[in-house]
Amino acid sequence: MAVDTDIFPLFLDADAVAVTADDATFEVTSSRVTLNGTASCDLTLDNAAKIGTVVRFEAVTSVSNAPTVQATTGFSETITFNGVGDTATCMYFDGGWRVIANDGCAIA
Repeated sequence: MAVDTDIFPLFLDADAVAVTADDATFEVTSSRVTLNGTASCDLTLDNAAKIGTVVRFEAVTSVSNAPTVQATTGFSETITFNGVGDTATCMYFDGGWRVIANDGCAIA
């Protein structure tokens, strides 16, 4: 039986991903994702390739159209970023995504 030896499937060395538009199948490729709510910026997290993947979403620049994040599996609530500087950290578990930290976001 093969053993997965990845200690950090977290994309820690990847450049931040800047999102400025809707994405219904957002695939995590970086541990840091910035959200610009100047225009509509709503994401639906796709399943991660590896359990243990962590991603931190940050509202930057504008929230005139409050960015949102939902998950295809895991948490069923919507994370809404109402203020510049709001952050939410999500981690991928066996049953899907979970919110593991939240600073300023509304979750409903």
